[in-house]
Amino acid sequence: MPYGDVELALRLPSEWVGEFVSPRELPGGQPVDRMILAALEYPISSLPLKRIAKPGQRVAVMVDDHTRKTPIRQMLPFVLDQLHVAGVEDRDISIVVALGSHRGMTSQEAEAKIGSPILNRYQVINLPVASAGDRVMIGNFGSQPAGIHRAVAEADLRIGLGMITPHMDAGFSGGSKIILPGACSDETVDAFHVRSVDLPGNPLGDIHAPLRLELEQFVAEHVPLSFILNAVTYPDGKAYQCVAGHPVAAHRLGVEYARQAYGVPVKRRYPVVVADCYPYDLDLWQSMKGLWCGELLTEDGGTLILLTRAGERLGGYNELPGYIGMNPVELQRLMAIGEATHPKEAATGVMVGRMKHRINIALVSDGFLPEDALRMGLAYFGSLEEAISSAVQRLTENERQGCVAVLSHAGTLLPLLPESEKRAA
Repeated sequence: MPYGDVELALRLPSEWVGEFVSPRELPGGQPVDRMILAALEYPISSLPLKRIAKPGQRVAVMVDDHTRKTPIRQMLPFVLDQLHVAGVEDRDISIVVALGSHRGMTSQEAEAKIGSPILNRYQVINLPVASAGDRVMIGNFGSQPAGIHRAVAEADLRIGLGMITPHMDAGFSGGSKIILPGACSDETVDAFHVRSVDLPGNPLGDIHAPLRLELEQFVAEHVPLSFILNAVTYPDGKAYQCVAGHPVAAHRLGVEYARQAYGVPVKRRYPVVVADCYPYDLDLWQSMKGLWCGELLTEDGGTLILLTRAGERLGGYNELPGYIGMNPVELQRLMAIGEATHPKEAATGVMVGRMKHRINIALVSDGFLPEDALRMGLAYFGSLEEAISSAVQRLTENERQGCVAVLSHAGTLLPLLPESEKRAA
């Protein structure tokens, strides 16, 4: 089992093992440079970028941060070359790291993500939208005024570079999500996450997820994205496909590639599921991706065991454990009257709380202490074997045959259930 930068061995009685779900082996793609160039030369429902850009335009190129495995360092030079072919000057280009609610990248992370030649040549904005001077207010998202990064709002041309993977709120990442919530102020990021509380079910992998459609409409109406270049990577971070062009049409083609890369057909739901959050296991917030993935595969009343390294523990989301431990109905009431002081964390707490009414959740992690799990209302175990054994012991002898499913890369995988299981869910 991948666990941070190491591996854990997992040993189980063979009669317990129902299914081991890992990334599918796909045929090797073209070299990444060739894929990027082909996508830019033949964009979807759009002219090539070098024919869209014009001399004198202010250009904002948005890129995702170190928490994503997008090969930005390889993608960005091709985009900048096309801008220069069109006559855009260095001084008119801003590279905006779409941090959302994340911290800014360290110098080492920025070097690994973007590279020194670009960092030294262009204006690179690697700070959250933290003050009124950083943002422009544009319309409303949900019930809140929306604040967009000033460099993005005031640009004549907006280009989004990101990756497309299954996403726990928006169905899939990528496309216009680089702006909302990526390039938004904290209040707007909060409004984005709070909106998810009002939506039913688990939208992971649903291209018709209501929040995806809402964010695309908002971006199109208030701060249009001119062009995207999105990668679909293998779970190890290597590029599988690239798409470029119109922010919706190109994104939808990318979603088809993402389903090939991350979607894995499974036989059924299981009473015991292990979800290894890798590669999104930096902290508790990132590890929630594995929780959404594993929940899709867990039977009513079953046990979902979350495995995460969580080297940065809470990652700055200090109120999230307490919110996860609250009654979701009471927490949603507090949100409605403005008494939940960290709305995006509270929204996640509500959704996890609802899961806890349907399934049991256990935690295995070196990054957390037993008291952290207690605060979240989760069972805590020192090893995977101990957690699995405890869950299996709750089952009858007949139920134990093939009762355990293991997701090796739950931070990215999308279990594809049979139609009969979807209806049951």
